[in-house]
Amino acid sequence: MSNIYRLLKLAIIMVAFSSISTPANANTLSNTENLNSAAVYTAKLEQLNLPLSVPATRQLERKIDQYVTTGGRSTERMLARMELYFPVFERYLLESKLPNALKYLSIAESLLQSRAVSAASAAGLWQLMPRTARSYGLRVDGIVDERLDVHLSTQAALDMLTELYTEYGDWKLALAAYNCGPARVNRAIRQANSTDYQQVVRFLPRETRQYLSAYLAAAYTANFYQDHGLQPRLSNWNSRELSELVVYRQLRLRDAAEVCGMEYKDLSRLNPAFLRGYVPNNKQGYQLLVPAESVYALQRFVWQRDNLVQLPRQQEAKLAIEVAAKQGFDAYRWLMGVSTEVLIEYNDLSFAEYAADQLVLGAFRDAQRQAMRP
Repeated sequence: MSNIYRLLKLAIIMVAFSSISTPANANTLSNTENLNSAAVYTAKLEQLNLPLSVPATRQLERKIDQYVTTGGRSTERMLARMELYFPVFERYLLESKLPNALKYLSIAESLLQSRAVSAASAAGLWQLMPRTARSYGLRVDGIVDERLDVHLSTQAALDMLTELYTEYGDWKLALAAYNCGPARVNRAIRQANSTDYQQVVRFLPRETRQYLSAYLAAAYTANFYQDHGLQPRLSNWNSRELSELVVYRQLRLRDAAEVCGMEYKDLSRLNPAFLRGYVPNNKQGYQLLVPAESVYALQRFVWQRDNLVQLPRQQEAKLAIEVAAKQGFDAYRWLMGVSTEVLIEYNDLSFAEYAADQLVLGAFRDAQRQAMRP
């Protein structure tokens, strides 16, 4: 009987042990799978021309999963907004001579929601603080909040990023400073007694320590969302071709929406910087985003003229060059003080093409502004 008792006792112990060990083994397998997933994400990120890299970590995996799994619907709406905002970002990045991949930073900041406002009062696509925005020349008051203007906020954010990279010479430190401010980063550098990001990161705020993973997760999602069954979720307003109209006179958005044949709320959503529902009088001109097919009708409504047609940028540049040629204006000769023939024969003109085109286009736009200004 004692032998049978001992065998039964041994059997019970083995069953109990197996019940304890199985979850541990499962957990180990799960951890391995998680690490493998992070490694796959990192391998894909290496295919992109990013200004920085981060090793495969659980933190990176969690950030990516937040986009591609947990927040699938909001991510699909963000993907649709990419088509609206990325061409603008890319143009300003090119002009600022910054890495094109910095456009993904706006996803990490705001999920490309132009009206986004944080608990700390940062606002817009690039989440600029009021004081920071004003230091870069933006208007922030009860009538206009230029942090919500895609063009003005993008230029301000890129100016800030340029200054930060110039100061630190390292994109990891520059992005950290963009998130928590250069004063916090400088203090962390002093505490670490090093400018090596891996040493400095230990002394940064918790949110900033996760910031690079948030940026990389945004870049991953923007490029590999189809691998996870995601598609841009278009709304009726961002599926239409849009164009920009420069407005100098005061204009009620409700009147503009009526002329454009669209809902006021949709036009307001496209132009969130105008907090009181109107474009104020201004000398520089505000760019109003409207459906492309409505530009001519709205321009007639604003200026009561039917011979000033807003043209897309490429057509405008082409027309400007044609007008300059008819008037006998040679941008290369004006810039260099020598004949075009000499330049062509003895020099590489690639360095001057951009400057010459911008000179002609700038003169053309100045003339157009003078004609449009009330």
